[in-house]
Amino acid sequence: MRCGMSTAESLAFERKLTWNRRHIRATYEVVMAEGAEHVRSLAGEAVDDQFDLPDLCARPQCRKEFRQSVGRGRKRDYCSETCRRLADRDYKRAKATVEHFEKLARRSRHDVLAFGRSADELDEEAVSDETVIAQAVAALGRVDAVLRFVGDADPRLVEELEALRDGVRGVVTRAQAG
Repeated sequence: MRCGMSTAESLAFERKLTWNRRHIRATYEVVMAEGAEHVRSLAGEAVDDQFDLPDLCARPQCRKEFRQSVGRGRKRDYCSETCRRLADRDYKRAKATVEHFEKLARRSRHDVLAFGRSADELDEEAVSDETVIAQAVAALGRVDAVLRFVGDADPRLVEELEALRDGVRGVVTRAQAG
């Protein structure tokens, strides 16, 4: 029984709601059925999109030709599941090899620095004059920046740094001109 309604009124209200629910459900089913007919008619007119194209296996050691079906879903990269697994294994091996040699290179750089030399000093013949001049110009820029913001530093250190800057600037100027 509903609040403020008699039993008869409440039953009449429930019957009306039930009829409305059935009517809405029936209308919805009709609309869905009409939509399905419409979709079927469009699908019958559509061009068949299920055909095959030739493709090559993405695994470098295989490169076998296989038929790639065009349509829904993800495109295949490999001719078989075996090739996919082998390619994944090869990728993991190559990645591990790169990581191993990068670790060795880091260790070697650390060893070189432990001897008090930079990596650039080891191969001085391979460094061009332009590279050396560019490094000197960059160093002069850093010195100018330090001198600009030196503040209350020891005057002897500031004078020494200025003397070094002036000496290197003269050499760089002559090297750039010649």
